[in-house]
Order: sequence, then structure tokens, then C-alpha cells
Amino acid sequence: MKQRIARWYAEWLRRRIPPSREVTLDQRRIFIFPTAYGFFFLLVCVLLFLGGINYENNLIIGFSFLLTSLFVNAIMHTFRNLAGLTLAVGEMRPGFAGEQGALQLVIRSSRHAHRSLWLRWPEAALREATVEAFSEVRLWLDCPLPRRGRVRPGRLRIQTRYPLGLLRAWSLVDLDCWCLAWPRPMASQEAPAHGGEEEDTSDRHQRGSEDFEGLRGYVSGDSLRLVDWKSLARGRGLNTKLFTDPVEGRRWLDYDAMPGLDMESRLSRLCFWVLDADRRGAPYGLRLPGTELEPDVGPVQREQALNALALYGSADVQEVS
Repeated sequence: MKQRIARWYAEWLRRRIPPSREVTLDQRRIFIFPTAYGFFFLLVCVLLFLGGINYENNLIIGFSFLLTSLFVNAIMHTFRNLAGLTLAVGEMRPGFAGEQGALQLVIRSSRHAHRSLWLRWPEAALREATVEAFSEVRLWLDCPLPRRGRVRPGRLRIQTRYPLGLLRAWSLVDLDCWCLAWPRPMASQEAPAHGGEEEDTSDRHQRGSEDFEGLRGYVSGDSLRLVDWKSLARGRGLNTKLFTDPVEGRRWLDYDAMPGLDMESRLSRLCFWVLDADRRGAPYGLRLPGTELEPDVGPVQREQALNALALYGSADVQEVS
């Protein structure tokens, strides 16, 4: 019965607030209910009203009406503090499985200021934000990454109790986004690799970025970073620098070099050796079934390798539960 009610509620919420990359909060998407303090405030109003009638005291009755009108005004102001906000998805910060990633939330106001907003993804910490009128705020929210691959954070909860704390207005927004979870590094004694210093290829070289080899004529599409501007200034035309790297300095991290291990264990060990090679500044490549990343070094190479490991065999987006 409990699971049936949960499924019905999730389906009702999906129809009422469907997934979208950008959502503007309006009457249909905002829910409001008194807080515990609000219920106590209403109880005081009722008791004052009953006491005023019992003792025929117009001052007490008038005071109960004043408090009631204050509560009604708080309903409008609390609702207004969410109404008109636009929520959109920004950038993403990947992380390792079992840890935290982050998603950037863009909050825009088009009419008035929105103060004391509290936001969080499920199972994550609350963050507070204030958006001034006709302005934009970018906020990074932690996103739990329980497993490798694309992870959907679930519905974003945005709520407020501004201005008096008598009521709580909230919305559960399904922003169509995901955060990437890299494999959790797993140390191993031997690198699942071939090439590198183990192979005797001292006389062999391949195209790279370490040793200067010479110049050739510029071809459309060549990186401007490799253009020899000095030769151009000397009137020798536009030329491109050529570099080579010794093959023995290259190492291929290979998925198939670990027979007998399951897929997640292989990916975790490859992740460890990618981080190790990046830390040492050693060139490395990555081979996965159906995917090959040419040997290179640097932050771009590291990110591409970790992303390839994260996305391998996980085409579906998984939601945090």
C-alpha cells in the first residue's frame, strides 16, 4: 500500500511539474502550508477570539482579528517569495563514485527580490540564496554520486519561510540534468598496461609534443600555438613546428590487460593508473572495447580518460534513490 501511494504521488508530481531544463515557478508549481509555529500562531488567534467573546472584550477580539490578518498577509508574501523565480541548469563538476559531484543552478528574478531561499538535491546539504530584483545568481549544489556513470540528482527542493516563518512554501522541480560519476580508484601493484619503458623501442619516434623535429608549411587547421611566428617575421613564410615523442615514453592502459576481473574492478584500476600517470606527468593512452584515446598528457587528457571510464557500458542515466 505504501509503495502504491508513493508511485501514485510520483506520477502525479511528474504530470504537475514535468522534467525541463528551465522552470519558472508559478501557482501550479508552488505548494504552501503552515509551519508548526504557524499552527501555534493560529491556535493563539482562536483562543484570543474565544476569550474575547467569553468576556465580551472588544479589544481582545480586535487583537485576534489583527493577528489573523497578519497571518493572511504572510500567506501572500511567502508565496510571492517563490513566485516568478526561474531555475535553470548550468555547468557540472564530475566526481568519483561514492563521493560528491556538483551541479550549477542558475536562479533568475524578473520582478522583485526573493530572500532566504533554501535549496538542495535529495540526500544533499541545504544551501541558502537571495536573488535581488532583475538579477541572476549562480549557485553550486552538491550532488551525491552513489554509482559510476550518469547520475540524475532527483527533484530539486526549493523552499522558503520568509518573511515571518508562519508558513513554508516549496516546490519540487525536476530539472532535466545529470552529473557524471567517475569510477572509484582502486590501487593495484601492476599497471594494466603495455608499452612505456618495458619495451625496447629506443630508436622509434612518433608524432608528439616533446622533441622539436623541424618545420613544414602551414596547413589550414593547424594549431596557432604551433605556428613559427619568428620565421614569419623574418619573411620565410608561414610554417608549422613539428615535434616527436619517443615511443618508449608512451604507455597504453588497456582494459583487456586484466583477465578474470569484473567490469567495475577493471575500470576502477584503470582509473587509479590514469591518476597515477597524470600525477607523474607521464604520457599515457587508454584502450577500452570500442574506444581508444591516443597517448597524451595534461588535464584535458586526464578528463577525457576519466569521462571515458565513467561512461563505458552505462548508456542509461541512473537516478539517485
